Amino acid sequence: MPQFIHVEDVFSVYPDVFVHPVNCVGVSKDILSRQVKKAWPDYFREYTRNCIRKKIQPAHPEWHEVGELFGTRFVVALPLKTHWQEKMRPDLAKEAFERFFDEFCRKRLSSFALPVFDGPPPGWIEREVSRLAQGRLDSTLECVYLFNTSGV
Repeated sequence: MPQFIHVEDVFSVYPDVFVHPVNCVGVSKDILSRQVKKAWPDYFREYTRNCIRKKIQPAHPEWHEVGELFGTRFVVALPLKTHWQEKMRPDLAKEAFERFFDEFCRKRLSSFALPVFDGPPPGWIEREVSRLAQGRLDSTLECVYLFNTSGV
């Protein structure tokens, strides 16, 4: 069972993977996206280019190696909706999490950071991640850092 840790400042911890919930259009005006763009500008440029080229598809996570010597190794663009004006669809979120977790286990990583985003009911993320981890014999997940985007 993974440990869930709520953190105030996600940029003060160093998970293996930082999960960035995105849309497929490439338009984001939220605080988190501004912080991600500042922390990993190469990732953000690639994400935007891929949106323009229609390579970002709903529920298909895009993995980007950020090349940090210590700390975060990957930033994952997790498309939970097609357009920024839409609400997150639970079926897309579930499918996206399953695909993300498959690759996470394949890469044998141990931690990731994920914002508590609007849409699902409270505790949904913890239940979904626990379900995915329990169903996998090859799960290496030890810790999930959860944070509110208002504290970014």
